[in-house]
Amino acid sequence: MKNTKNPSTQAMNTLLSVYTVMSQNARFCHWNVVWPHFEDDHEFFGDLYDELSESVDLFAERVRALREYPVSSLAGILKHANIAEYELPMTARNMQKNMLRDYEALSTLMAELAERTSDDVVTQDIIVGEKRQIDKRAWMMRAMLGE
Repeated sequence: MKNTKNPSTQAMNTLLSVYTVMSQNARFCHWNVVWPHFEDDHEFFGDLYDELSESVDLFAERVRALREYPVSSLAGILKHANIAEYELPMTARNMQKNMLRDYEALSTLMAELAERTSDDVVTQDIIVGEKRQIDKRAWMMRAMLGE
């Protein structure tokens, strides 16, 4: 990916990167969650993985529609993401807390990116629509944690 000064391309590549790391973290949780509510947590983290992964394609396609190239290498994705990869050991409760922390940070980032892309209503609309889902999931995680 070349360095671009286009705020829309920058926003989409940032979200593509963050969502890619977060989807892998959700997959990590899906694969590694144990006790006490394994079935519910396993399914929940699987749903998060599916949602996040689907959105990555939306962001990449928007970058291509803007006649640029999406970040595609793992090194590039990790460079552009501000979300840490998860590692074992981690309890189910810590998985939930970490995912919530990341979703809340993503929501804040998305609000900033929506402002930066105000000259491109299509990109801004994508960000706002995705933020709606991120905020809903954060609310669900807070409820799961009793917050």
